[in-house]
Amino acid sequence: MSQIKVTDWAYAAGFVDGEGCIAITRSFSKPRNRFYYGVAVVAVNRDRDVLDWMRSLWAGWVVSMSRATASDRPAWAWRSPTGTSAEPFLRGVRPWLRIKGPQCDNALSMIQVLRRSRYTLGPKVLPSEWLMDQENHYWRQRELNHRGSQTFEPKPMHSPNKIHRARASFS
Repeated sequence: MSQIKVTDWAYAAGFVDGEGCIAITRSFSKPRNRFYYGVAVVAVNRDRDVLDWMRSLWAGWVVSMSRATASDRPAWAWRSPTGTSAEPFLRGVRPWLRIKGPQCDNALSMIQVLRRSRYTLGPKVLPSEWLMDQENHYWRQRELNHRGSQTFEPKPMHSPNKIHRARASFS
């Protein structure tokens, strides 16, 4: 990443502050009977060129967003490399973040927990305090990313499949 200019980092930070999300994701593995966590940065915009520019500098993907109605204008999302691979981008934009600094700090802390936990990808069991550490980072990020005026309630989100089935039943 040596070719990335300071102004590129600053612009990307402003873009993430205004149009992005720094998330800690969680998915459940039935065979291992536990949650797995990841870190991701997503920025959404109607101008695909700026997202392609981000992909050219920091890798990741640019994906089309689904439209709620046929008359909606197209939009795209840049998705950063995920998990511990998101760390270089997050460290690079952190000095310029004005709004999402706490989310970035929590995500960087989670990356350290994920890195420490890597040895357990095989049959080894993750210590319960490490599992709790991951869970605490997840819920902290959910609270930091909470929108609206209502008080944050730490309750699980519905699975995408459940949401898809519910939407299909309305059609």
